[in-house]
Amino acid sequence: MGNVKTPPLRLLRAFYFAGKHLSFKSAAERLALTPSAVSHQVKELEEQLGVALFQRRTRSVALTATGRQLLEELEPALTALNEAVARASRSGARRQLRVVMPPFFASELFAPKLHDFHGRHPNIDIQVDTRDPRPDQHPNHSDVSILLSNREPEDGVEAVKLFRLRLVAACSKALASTLGRVDRELLRKHALIMHHTRPDAWERWGAQLGFDVANAKNIVEFDSMFAVVRAAERGAGIALVPAVLCQPWFDTGALVRLESLEVETDDAYYLVARRDDIARPEVQALTTWTLQQFQMAA
Repeated sequence: MGNVKTPPLRLLRAFYFAGKHLSFKSAAERLALTPSAVSHQVKELEEQLGVALFQRRTRSVALTATGRQLLEELEPALTALNEAVARASRSGARRQLRVVMPPFFASELFAPKLHDFHGRHPNIDIQVDTRDPRPDQHPNHSDVSILLSNREPEDGVEAVKLFRLRLVAACSKALASTLGRVDRELLRKHALIMHHTRPDAWERWGAQLGFDVANAKNIVEFDSMFAVVRAAERGAGIALVPAVLCQPWFDTGALVRLESLEVETDDAYYLVARRDDIARPEVQALTTWTLQQFQMAA
């Protein structure tokens, strides 16, 4: 088969609309051209193909057999082309954000409310990175970060405090129903569950009750806050958990908060972005929404 050069799209489109409406004038209106320009483009296409596509009459045009066949085969191709261009255009209008945050913050606070953000900003896609269980620096690959730090981040970033990290003692509903007053004697009888990054948290909480952690029945350490909370939920012992992040667990009764004593840590959650990125519409959208959802009084 010989090599056939595909005619320019403008010629195919002129023929398509002229053939669809059997009118150079109607085609001209669809293409924002003059009828004469459409006629010239159709003529140019016929010359390139070496066939007649229209029978030209005094006041009308009619498709030849070849013209009808070309129109039938061209229509799905042009439709597919228009759809592909529309998809590419929509894709180009979408914006993407890379966000870093602790995994427990992501699962308990961020993810449950994400539908609200997408309802307001349907053209912003989000990639959430939770590989670091406790990120305290804004990574180069991140557009926005939720950092857990004991000091306000510096060095070319804008940081806004969301809330301070407070830890509270909690256990399963079944275990709580068997407990009396939370005192030194009770803490000696149950395993104490903690996150490995906060070995002093139980000491500080126990000190409020005059309890030495060295006298605990057992101590269980996890490297995941989700594992800490799940162990407490399943009745493995009493855990120190973040008050704000575990509020959904308290609301459903999956965990029961013990006493009113809290351990206020030196850490806080910060919303962080580079100063150079703040002006980007998608960064502004996410930071504004995050502050509305999660910023609390200090």
